[in-house]
Amino acid sequence: MPCSIPPSNLALFIAKYLAKLEAFVIAKIYEEVNKIIERLMGQVCPPVEEIEKLLALRDSLVNMLNGLEKKIEPIKKFADILDPPIKAGKATVLVLELMSLPGTIGIPPGPAGGVIFSISVGAQNRFAQLLNLACQIVDLLAKDQQAIKDLTSISFDGLEPIKQKLESIDIKLFSCVDALPEDEKKRLLDSIDNLPSNAGLIGTSTTDLDGTLRYFYKDYTIVIKDDEETSLSVAKRRYAQVESATGVVLMRGPSSFSSSTKVLIDEIKFRINNQLP
Repeated sequence: MPCSIPPSNLALFIAKYLAKLEAFVIAKIYEEVNKIIERLMGQVCPPVEEIEKLLALRDSLVNMLNGLEKKIEPIKKFADILDPPIKAGKATVLVLELMSLPGTIGIPPGPAGGVIFSISVGAQNRFAQLLNLACQIVDLLAKDQQAIKDLTSISFDGLEPIKQKLESIDIKLFSCVDALPEDEKKRLLDSIDNLPSNAGLIGTSTTDLDGTLRYFYKDYTIVIKDDEETSLSVAKRRYAQVESATGVVLMRGPSSFSSSTKVLIDEIKFRINNQLP
């Protein structure tokens, strides 16, 4: 029987994987975002054709960011998969700790007295070693689980500055769109609805008479609403909220200038998976 459990390299592997993944994607997004910001600098908006290209570029960056989040999310869920073996290990340790293991069983000395049954010191040592190994396994799994949660949390937090930069681009882009003639404005807004980041939503949604978008996920309804505090007619902040089958609001996502409805949907789906049954 081994005397100890070798150290786990799982956390180190995940840390290296996330670092490599994020280094490429984040660097690329920052590079392209800075290029867009340079093109939007100044008081004068770029030509319509340039605005359309910038919207498409910005959309591709949103897709890259979504793809990165989708690769991080399964790693985070893996931490939850470790719950059953950790609980089973703790139960095993408790049973071993409470197990009665008498060294010798017998009757008082006399003509018929003496030892009936005896456990050798070696057997007792092996039992103690088994208990020690069980404790080490539980400790190892618990540390790996916490490390995975910490690493993925840091990764998600590191994406927030990028989202804020993308949001600042939206503010400027939609300010320019808002200043266009009505026909050009309508054409650009229609093109936004057909961008790749909004793909995959057809067939899973309905539109109310007042234009409210409703998407269905699991047993919930996701409603996209305009934030009425936004002043621009086009660049309105929007948010996704989750409603029950009876219309009770269970959760609300953050307000965003995002031109991608799918970004709002994916973000609130992530919250549903982690916070609602």
